[in-house]
Amino acid sequence: MQAIGVTGSTDNLRMCLRGATASAHDLLDASMRAASGWSSLDDYADFLALQHAARAPVEDWLAETAPQDLVPPAQCPLIANDLADLGHSVPPMAAPFSLHIDEYRQSHALGAAWVLAGSSLGNRSILKELRRAGHVEWPHAFLGDDHMLTYWQGLRRRIERPAKVAEVEAASAAAAAVFDHFLRFAGESDATDHRSEPTQ
Repeated sequence: MQAIGVTGSTDNLRMCLRGATASAHDLLDASMRAASGWSSLDDYADFLALQHAARAPVEDWLAETAPQDLVPPAQCPLIANDLADLGHSVPPMAAPFSLHIDEYRQSHALGAAWVLAGSSLGNRSILKELRRAGHVEWPHAFLGDDHMLTYWQGLRRRIERPAKVAEVEAASAAAAAVFDHFLRFAGESDATDHRSEPTQ
């Protein structure tokens, strides 16, 4: 995916990121549901395993690359706890997430963090769906994480501002790369079984 093309300073970085990744966001939502779903415990374990496999490399990259105040709360430990409660282990470590960064390192980190943080809103929707279906007893430390929601609210205030063209392009490129990364995992899961193995 490519960053959006702009010719001048922008009025709102958040709106630029949304515009640059709208189609990828919709595609990922559909792909995640098709690749795993959460209509049964096995489906739910698949969904959590897919989330862990895709998210862990991005979390590692942000922890190593992003300024400390931009590193989002780690959610893979929460996913691992939920999987353990379901009697499943975490999936094998995937290939590292990599992204070329330049002098706009902070903007790259911001774009990647925005994708992970924004997913907390979708997680809340999934949690409501599970509860409506009567699955209130299913483990949901990941879906109900208040720390990520608080981080998202702070990040949103930080990006609802004008930005230079180069900042927009760097942040958009990073966000697109993270969406592409998740889409690859969703596509692989749809083609081959990524289900986590039950613990013994």
